[in-house]
Amino acid sequence: MSIMDTNRRLCNKRVCLTYIITFSLLVLFFYHLMWNNRKSIVGLSRLQEDVNCITQALKVDCAGQKYSNLPCGKTNCLARDSQKSIGCNARELNACVDTLVKRKLGNIMDDVYSLKKQVMERGCKAKCNKPPVPNTEALILAPTRINYASEELGARIIYAIAKPISETSFIKNLLGLDFSANPPINMLRPSILPGSCFGFRGTEATVSLHLAKVIFVDEISLSHVAKEMTPSASVDNAPKDFEVYGLPPDSNKKELLGQWVYENDLKKRTQNYVVKNRRIFCTLVFVFRSNHGANSTCVYRVEVYGRVP
Repeated sequence: MSIMDTNRRLCNKRVCLTYIITFSLLVLFFYHLMWNNRKSIVGLSRLQEDVNCITQALKVDCAGQKYSNLPCGKTNCLARDSQKSIGCNARELNACVDTLVKRKLGNIMDDVYSLKKQVMERGCKAKCNKPPVPNTEALILAPTRINYASEELGARIIYAIAKPISETSFIKNLLGLDFSANPPINMLRPSILPGSCFGFRGTEATVSLHLAKVIFVDEISLSHVAKEMTPSASVDNAPKDFEVYGLPPDSNKKELLGQWVYENDLKKRTQNYVVKNRRIFCTLVFVFRSNHGANSTCVYRVEVYGRVP
């Protein structure tokens, strides 16, 4: 029995505590509502007082203007009487408001007009002192060149045959992660930052890339990073001798587009090579044969320009 009594007492205490907490929350809630209501009432009262004050001031000024043509004594008398009994109708009140607005904004409009005049005068002086602009119609704009070897336009790497710089394994080879640090896709990206290249050990590599469109290839461009941007201040890993082959869309036979040399010239980091073949191609194969003396080679940006058939 003692255990049951103890449980009942605990249960009663919990119920009482729950009631007390619930009552307290209700009191706080209603107090919050009343406080917000009081703030709203005070705000409305102040707003009503401000509106009444502005209305009285406008009506008094209106009454003063209405009797401004009267003698001085009568004007003061009527203005004093108008404070007790305002007699302006809606039309007179509107006229009074218009007069007050024009009076207050008159000086501002004069200042704006003066400022506008000064700006126009300065603009005229600047235009008169400005050298004559050449006729734009006579200018011949250079045609826009499109890089069809850009990843952003849809070009992609088909395959790359080279020795990875980092050590490889069967798992990396199976997953295609041999060139994870310096993948061949870097050749098709616009940025030239140190290390963001297609890197491989030695000097020889073969890369096949699919162009964004089938085109007549007119020019091939090869870029390399400047030595000032490299930690070792050297660009000996730039490619040197290379060949480019084209693969037509209706044939599996490669055609030689040219054999060129990338000169390691510090003042000419981007070099262009003209293609004289007049056939259309959808795939190009780059074969790198040598570099400028380093143990590894880095190929940065490759660009292909041409015309859509």
